[in-house]
Amino acid sequence: MPNVDNMKRKTIRELVDDLNYHLPEIDYRPSTIERLNADWKKLIAYADTRGIEVFTMELGRAFVWDECGSILGDKDTAHTLNRAIHMLADFEQYGMVFKQSSATLKGFSDEYRQLFEGFLEHLSKTGTADGSIATWKGRLFRFEYFLLSSGVMDFHQIEPQHIFTYAESLSCFASGTIGATIRCLRRLFDYAIQNGRHHTNLVEILPDVRRVQNYRLPTVFTADEVERILVVVDRDNAIGKRNYAILMLVAKLGLRISDARGLRFDSIDWQNKIISIVQKKTGEPLELPLLEDVGWAIIDYLRHGRPQTSCELVFVRHNAPYDGFKDSLQRIVVQYVRKAGIKTPAEKPIGMHTFRHSIATTMLKNGAKYTDIAQTLGHAVPESAGTYLSLDEEQLRGCALEVDF
Repeated sequence: MPNVDNMKRKTIRELVDDLNYHLPEIDYRPSTIERLNADWKKLIAYADTRGIEVFTMELGRAFVWDECGSILGDKDTAHTLNRAIHMLADFEQYGMVFKQSSATLKGFSDEYRQLFEGFLEHLSKTGTADGSIATWKGRLFRFEYFLLSSGVMDFHQIEPQHIFTYAESLSCFASGTIGATIRCLRRLFDYAIQNGRHHTNLVEILPDVRRVQNYRLPTVFTADEVERILVVVDRDNAIGKRNYAILMLVAKLGLRISDARGLRFDSIDWQNKIISIVQKKTGEPLELPLLEDVGWAIIDYLRHGRPQTSCELVFVRHNAPYDGFKDSLQRIVVQYVRKAGIKTPAEKPIGMHTFRHSIATTMLKNGAKYTDIAQTLGHAVPESAGTYLSLDEEQLRGCALEVDF
């Protein structure tokens, strides 16, 4: 007997056809739609070989794994494929496609601009760092899109079922992301009730999300692997010189990529060999020694690679208008790692942040205190360095308890 639920649901082909009709209506570019259709065509062929007509997330996950499971550590390789699968799931379940990124959104809608911008201004005044506010703004864009697509044109119209549905729509994200989003909504709802924007404090119905820690330990490179990665960078061209200098800042000094990209000329005291910045993520000042090899890498880029521009940032784009750039260089790191012949676990991401984990782990093995690691990496509190203890087997053995039988 055929499954009754499947008889009521659209086939994968019908979902794809409906999405192809819907995406131009929400301003998706033809080139993006064409790329998505290439992935959906692969999914349909994959399902056909298994005699499956109806889409499920179990099918989608199996497809992504079989298609690129051996290289899931490369975020860029699986990103578009995962996006195509989640678009199908969201469209089938919620009748909408959530915006992939807030980067292209210019501002909030007329319906929510006053509330959301007021909330973000409140966060800023109460000490939330600019980087965190930018992240929260992206989460508000997604929430706003959900509300408008659900016909909720004013915040006071939000009902519990909207909250339940939206919370359910977050299930595809990691527990940390879900928890951070719920925390954002808690503060938003508190702000809304305090400013008379809703008659009920919706905080009470938000679910509690327990973040699962220590199951996904960060990838780290050994000191030898770091050197092998740096060696393979092509410094015979301008962009290679730029990328090498940035890698040196991250790999040798432990700077976040956002702080390396935002490095200004007045941040470098060449005479005293010191780099002084205000961290983008935390808003806290950080002072680090300018190591000789790091300094020469920067000088090589400035003399022989950097385009002529009045931009006050050290590192710039190499095409007009030659100003700052926002690329995380994650793809570049993946390429260098592969070129260096370094193997990494498929389930663990690698990128610029991996070098920070590597520095912390090396310092820990050399006997550095948490306070020293926190100071070097610019953590707001020493406890943030605690993650790295789980990476050091020798330190873990030292923490083990003897058990008498």
